[in-house]
Amino acid sequence: MKNILSRLAILSLPIVFSTAQASQDYDYLQLHGIVKSEYSDIDQFGLTGIEVRASKRWRNVFGELRYRDLSDKHEGIKLEEDRWSASLGYVAYYSESLHFDIRANYGNIEAELSNEYGSAGFDTNYYGGSGFIHYNVLDNVNLYAGLEYQNLKDAPDQKAYHLGSTYTFDTLSVGAEYVKYSDSDALSLILRYSF
Repeated sequence: MKNILSRLAILSLPIVFSTAQASQDYDYLQLHGIVKSEYSDIDQFGLTGIEVRASKRWRNVFGELRYRDLSDKHEGIKLEEDRWSASLGYVAYYSESLHFDIRANYGNIEAELSNEYGSAGFDTNYYGGSGFIHYNVLDNVNLYAGLEYQNLKDAPDQKAYHLGSTYTFDTLSVGAEYVKYSDSDALSLILRYSF
């Protein structure tokens, strides 16, 4: 069965590469409305909030900044999460419709549980790397998937899986993204302005 799937994938490559024409833009300001985010060990909280991303490309090199602020309250207990990261990446174009990027990432995650009596949480820096594949199905439809590796002080070898899509209207794009971290996940809606 695995052999058959491998052959079908190889045979479909010319079809996949010939269907799209646009390439992903790395010059943008992007807003994510986090619809829902959960930590697996405290799943009674459904965190919501925003994430802002800004990216700038110089030839095949790009930089990206992210900031995320989420919170939820359940039975008098509040959970808050703040996260930021900075990335430096390289884009490799395979065709007009398919390209890859790799990134070196550095960031910080801060989470806190609090109620009227006190609070507890963590604040940790991390570093890591990630790789993404971008495929333009049509001139204005982009699909992407990525794998991220994070090394935190108290939790090394954390992984995140990214899946997303965008639909472009000239300089504005809309889309959705799902990210599955080792201990949490997030679903967000995207609004992007490309410059």
